[in-house]
Amino acid sequence: MDTTQSEQSTQQPTPVPLLRTVVLCDLVDSTALTEQLGDRDAAQFMHRLDRQCRDLLARHCGREIDKTDGFLLLFERPIQAVAFAIDYQRLVYEFGQSEFLPLRARVGIHVGDVVLWENSEEDVARGAKPLELEGLIKPITARLMNLALPGQILLSGVAHTLANRAHHEFVGASQIQWRSHGRYLFKGVTEPMAVFEIGEAEIAPLRRPAHGGKAFLEVPWWRRPGMIAIETALLIAAVAVPVWVVLRSQPAIAFADRDWVVVGDLNNLTGKTILNESLENAFRLGLEQSPYVNVLSAMKTRDTIALMQRDRTQTRIDRAIGSEVAIRDGARALILPTVAEVGGLVRVTAEVIDPKTKATVYTESVDGKDIGSVLSSIDTIDKNLRLRLGEALASISKQSRPLDQVATSNLDALRAFSLGQHAYVTGNMNDALAYYQDAVQLDPKFATAHLVIARVLLNGSENSKALKEISRAATERERLSARDRMLVDAWQATLTSPNVALEKWRQLTNLYPDFFSASGPYAYYAWCANHYAEAIAGAKSNVAPQNANRLAGEYLLGILFLADDRYSAAVNQFQRASDAGFKRYDYYAEAFAAERQFERANDLLKQSKPSGIPADDLGTGIVQTAIIADQGKIPELESMFQSQEHEVENLGPLDKQRLRGIALGLRSQFGQIETRTLTEYAESSLQINTDNAIDYAQAQFYAAFALYVQAHTGDTKNAAKLLKTIDARAKELNEPTLTNLVLILEAELMRVGGHPDQAIAMLKPAIDGKELYITHLALLDAYASKREYANALSEANWLADHRGRAYAEYGAQQFMTAFNVVQSDLALLRAAELSQDLNETENAKQLLAKFVQIWPKAQEMPALAARLHTLNHRQ
Repeated sequence: MDTTQSEQSTQQPTPVPLLRTVVLCDLVDSTALTEQLGDRDAAQFMHRLDRQCRDLLARHCGREIDKTDGFLLLFERPIQAVAFAIDYQRLVYEFGQSEFLPLRARVGIHVGDVVLWENSEEDVARGAKPLELEGLIKPITARLMNLALPGQILLSGVAHTLANRAHHEFVGASQIQWRSHGRYLFKGVTEPMAVFEIGEAEIAPLRRPAHGGKAFLEVPWWRRPGMIAIETALLIAAVAVPVWVVLRSQPAIAFADRDWVVVGDLNNLTGKTILNESLENAFRLGLEQSPYVNVLSAMKTRDTIALMQRDRTQTRIDRAIGSEVAIRDGARALILPTVAEVGGLVRVTAEVIDPKTKATVYTESVDGKDIGSVLSSIDTIDKNLRLRLGEALASISKQSRPLDQVATSNLDALRAFSLGQHAYVTGNMNDALAYYQDAVQLDPKFATAHLVIARVLLNGSENSKALKEISRAATERERLSARDRMLVDAWQATLTSPNVALEKWRQLTNLYPDFFSASGPYAYYAWCANHYAEAIAGAKSNVAPQNANRLAGEYLLGILFLADDRYSAAVNQFQRASDAGFKRYDYYAEAFAAERQFERANDLLKQSKPSGIPADDLGTGIVQTAIIADQGKIPELESMFQSQEHEVENLGPLDKQRLRGIALGLRSQFGQIETRTLTEYAESSLQINTDNAIDYAQAQFYAAFALYVQAHTGDTKNAAKLLKTIDARAKELNEPTLTNLVLILEAELMRVGGHPDQAIAMLKPAIDGKELYITHLALLDAYASKREYANALSEANWLADHRGRAYAEYGAQQFMTAFNVVQSDLALLRAAELSQDLNETENAKQLLAKFVQIWPKAQEMPALAARLHTLNHRQ
């Protein structure tokens, strides 16, 4: 055969145009998504999404032609393409909701002639696509897709006609809405094209897309953009200019409810240093009374300056620096205060600056007779600023109090308070506390200073001292702003009446949603009470970029995801906090331990940096104890207990009792323990003397737990005797987790006393998602005692499957963590025994093998050896 013949034989046949439906899909802001998640996580995320999209494609008989961050697809019929597009938009929407991501897509559909050909294997090996598609239909479909809004599906007129004719074939057609958006002129296409939309109301925008770029809405010549611009210019010339000359409205900032402002450093031209920090903080205190205006905290302002690679303590917040801070943190305005002596008067001035242009938008000034008038002047300026920013006068009158009341008329006390604020912002807690105490010595009724002293003490877990300061602030309610009065009420309830505290925090955050000093504690105490849904909502609002303590909120959100058994989301959240500078890894380690990745968990614990607060740092040791117990390493556990006994001398009585109770709980599971020891522990817990409800509830919790363990061993006499005391105190406090634990104790006494049916009746109503982890253990025991093995097996499976909850439950400052995770392990052995009771021998073997795999030395534990022997013999 000659060369010519060889070449002719390898030529592809001439492609024939075919009438087909083409679909183009595109993810909106996919680049921003990759930047947010990082390359690796974004790639994994996109892979999972693409895999589900291809499942949809197969279901609707489509064919994939090309793939970037969206798809180029081919269908035989328009109705198939429409059905796929509806399902694809729903998939993208639900996928984004499940991952807390603003994920949306755009879709274009057109029908026309296409030219298709398949590339040779050699070309594909060189990087070509297996199938190529060309034709005018391709750019037209791209124009439709680019015109679409996020979440929108746009069809050409011909695609709409054919699809609408066959809409009865589409499942769920009654819930689908059609819209006509008029005729559009597309770049490169001579004739205008009718554009239609199809979609579901909750996902699709169902409104006309904005024209521009490469697509223009067909309108009469006199409504076209060029003519409208000319008409508008003529109208402005004829009307607007004379009106502007007559009225000359003052410049303004587009400020809305809950927008943010930055307060710059005071420009003090009087030479009197007592005014330096004092007036700046007075400006803040005045503006912070507003529920309309949000003031960026001094700490967050200084954090942003550090991110700008400037000295956070020495850099002055002037027009240039303040404007950059405002832009970075999403603030609408910068306020620069000035005080000067002019003609024998003290003039206080505030410039409101647009950070984008650095131009002064307007200025407020008030003159006073002497330095004693400055607080009154600031009051007037703050009121005028709030009016100019758009707040209603009625709101200002209702919410605001004079500064000499909400702060102090004593300028020396105000200066001491301001120096304390500066020390607090720079992280010097000891100096901050000293300055705040100086302020209340100078003005004992300075309620705001008492409140911030309590804040410092609470950070150090000195709850009783904090309660005294909160009580002093509460006695001077008239010296507090409306917001701070609610804050004092919430803290006072937390420290005295836990039964109403969570509702107080909820009310405060509802009224002041951007008040991070409330949303943070609300999320934290909701977690403490096992109100996980509320806690997650509060934590999400607390991680706003304007919050100086955002990282603590990010970390708490990771804990809550872990408690919800969302391991991947928890790890991502902890890593996000770590990348941003949060270096506590206790719960981060637990996220890996919950999936039995113990080496990674231990590596993280080694990296965790102490906070310097003994009660806080105690948590690292508790996590280490839980991880060792989770692996059944009894010798190491005993060694740790002995080590802790020599290291607790610097701890308070409550923390000592916490460590001792953890050890007693674990020893009760791994070997014999004298019930007398449990009785002594419960009695000593009940005798801990404290005047705040947080510590008091924890002491009662420790006692109730010891009595539950004692009742479980069969010694019900002492447990029943002390139950009356604990039950009375629990009812007095009405703290949710303590109430739950007392219920568990009562049910256990019923079960051991021969009434498992009554125990079940008591426990089942408590299973509402907010219950303590060991509620399921008590219910398991009750079902087993009643020989309801199937129900008992269900509870055992729950315990084994919810290891995230076992690790992340607050449980009176991690008191229950180690005990919980051991129950998640022993639940496998219980499940094996229960499966054998149900004659499910094969399942029992598998569960037993799994238990022996995670606890290989279980045979060496006297408490477990007999059970293992019996189970092996029964099999």
